[in-house]
Amino acid sequence: MANVILVAHGRLAVEMKHSLEMIFGTADRFYPVAFDQQDGLESLEEKLSNVLNQTTGETLILADLFCGTPYNASCSLAMKEPKKNIQVLSGMSLPLVLEIASLIETLPINEIVCIVKKMAEETVQSFSGKIEEEEEEEDF
Repeated sequence: MANVILVAHGRLAVEMKHSLEMIFGTADRFYPVAFDQQDGLESLEEKLSNVLNQTTGETLILADLFCGTPYNASCSLAMKEPKKNIQVLSGMSLPLVLEIASLIETLPINEIVCIVKKMAEETVQSFSGKIEEEEEEEDF
């Protein structure tokens, strides 16, 4: 079975899991890792490695920011563990976490990554943009 490690600055990953469970229910295969102010790249990578060593199966690591320390530590760990199937994505958001939770039991990680990357474009919406789209549709 696949696992998901959520990693982010501060307590975002911990609170993301709490939000996921408010909406989705228990999410036992999701593991939050906090990047605290006193942490550095190496200590965060150690935290990630400790979580990874407690799990079996393929793993998706979802980080908050592309090229931020949580993302970089995740990529470093994935490179050091080539025999483990680890995928790393950035851009953590609640819609993406919910989508991953809905797919994690039925699809392999590589397929989930493809779906989530396509979905990411649709998760950022503008209120004024929606109004303009509706006005254009009414003109027809």
